[in-house]
Amino acid sequence: MKIKELNINGFGKLKNKNIKFDEGINVIIGENESGKSTLLKFITSSLYGVSKNKRGKSISDYEKYKPWDTENYSGKIKYKLDNENEFEVYRDFNKKSPEIYNNFGDDITALYNVGKNKEIPFFYEQTKIDEELFVNSTAVMQNDVRIDKSTQNMIIQKISNLATTGADNISYKKSIEKLNKKQLEEIGSDRSQDRPINKINNELINLKNEKNNLEEINDEKYEIEKELKLIKNNLNNLENENNFLNKLKKIKNNYLIENQKIKLNKELIEEINNKINNLEKEKEKINIKKINLEKIKINKYILINLFLLIIIFLINLFIKNNYFNFLYLILLIPFLIYFSKKIKIKNKNKKIIENNKLEINKINNEINLLLENKKEKINELNNLEINEENYLKKELENNYKEKINYLNIEDLKKDFFTEKIENKLSELNNKINEEKLKMHKLDLDKRNIFNKLDNLSKIEERIEYLNEEAEELKNKNDIIEIAKEYLNLSYKQMKENVTPTFSRELSNTIYEISNGKYKNVKITDNDIVVEIENGKYIPIDLLSTGTIDQLYFSLRMAILKEVTEEELPIFLDEAFVFYDKNRLINTINYLSKKLNKQIIIFSCTERELNILNNLNIKYNLIKI
Repeated sequence: MKIKELNINGFGKLKNKNIKFDEGINVIIGENESGKSTLLKFITSSLYGVSKNKRGKSISDYEKYKPWDTENYSGKIKYKLDNENEFEVYRDFNKKSPEIYNNFGDDITALYNVGKNKEIPFFYEQTKIDEELFVNSTAVMQNDVRIDKSTQNMIIQKISNLATTGADNISYKKSIEKLNKKQLEEIGSDRSQDRPINKINNELINLKNEKNNLEEINDEKYEIEKELKLIKNNLNNLENENNFLNKLKKIKNNYLIENQKIKLNKELIEEINNKINNLEKEKEKINIKKINLEKIKINKYILINLFLLIIIFLINLFIKNNYFNFLYLILLIPFLIYFSKKIKIKNKNKKIIENNKLEINKINNEINLLLENKKEKINELNNLEINEENYLKKELENNYKEKINYLNIEDLKKDFFTEKIENKLSELNNKINEEKLKMHKLDLDKRNIFNKLDNLSKIEERIEYLNEEAEELKNKNDIIEIAKEYLNLSYKQMKENVTPTFSRELSNTIYEISNGKYKNVKITDNDIVVEIENGKYIPIDLLSTGTIDQLYFSLRMAILKEVTEEELPIFLDEAFVFYDKNRLINTINYLSKKLNKQIIIFSCTERELNILNNLNIKYNLIKI
């Protein structure tokens, strides 16, 4: 892979930067804090995205590199793979998805899968190299090569790790020790105590013993359930008979109600008859009144007056005298009074006759209404008497007579039968209460057993859970055993196949950069030894700090050839700041002549430039 060009619109302190790279050595010169490390971060972020996860840091990379003075948080990288395919990747770092173009300018973003985090892992699909491998294998930082006496042992351990596992932060022995420790602490063994598997096994033994004890009472449950079933059946029969008697009692009460209605209707009919008789008597009285109307009698005074009037009329007939005319007038007054009174009495009698007629009509109407009501009551009475018999026959003979043998219609009509029903109901209620009491006692016993059996159910659930836990621990143990087996196998293969290759490559590299002083490196299980000029092998920890520094760098270069088929660039960020002049000359010569890779050197001085110029090595200078 070769990086061809970077266009940085805004990333950290870098903005509006256009940087073009050559395929060989590129030297990026800039003062401290000028953005050299930021440039390297821009390259990895363009290929893999910038993380918003803090991952234990105070701020995330997304926040760390977001520009303060511009909203344009974006850029583009152009690169070519070993298969000659070229790509351009534009990223707006505020968004998850990049825009990917091929060398023809076609947008091919949709050709790549979208990951779980909605990021598109296009570079991994192109090279099979993830971000961690890319950074760890291509970038050599200042802190990776800076060592002193206090950290020499740590660097030697890193060299051993690289030689035996392919990664400087992974130790085979420590990995095996960690797996054994994890296996003991998180799982346990037959010889351990108070470990997860021991606790589970001990609890399982106790639970199984308790389960066996509880299962013995399971038979009691079936006996109680059997007895409860018998009691429920008996109680059901008693309650059915009780329901029959209550129904019968209701029939009796209904009969009494119907009887009461009959009696009431008879009383009403009798009352209507009495009312009619009373009304007839009233009519007779009115008729007697009609006969005895007031009459005006002619008293003696009127007769005398009439006599005198006749005499005067006769005298006046024979004797013509005006005086007698006056006597006419006097004698006529009583007659006028009499006739006036007679008229009044006649009118009064007329009014009485009219009132009597109205009264009689009213009485006749009332009698007619009473007769109609009487007729209705008689019909109702007849129906009640008929329905009474039919009701009793229907309810008793059809529904109850076969079930309760002491019933018959005539008995039901008698008053003593109510007492008989009540006695029978009382007897049944006593039996029902006794059965309910038995059932309650058995329910308590059953509940007590069920509580124990419920505990049994919980125990069984717990046993099942513990068995699952034990199975998980067994699977976990199997996984660790497999991991140890594969780790041993990988270590063996590494020792047999990869380590010799590393040893040769390491020997060649250290020979070049040490100017032939050290030419052979041997990697054993327990140590790393270096052959010196007189042919003697000495342990690496006897070498100088500078030589160990060179050896570590050489091993990183050797490992880089093995980690991927893609020829990745090498990023050297202030990696030579502690090298002396001769060591730096040898290292740059090695990088130029022995490595067919794109090399990008970040430096804050011109030491590397001076050596490159003195050695007539072609390079591309970039200033930021």
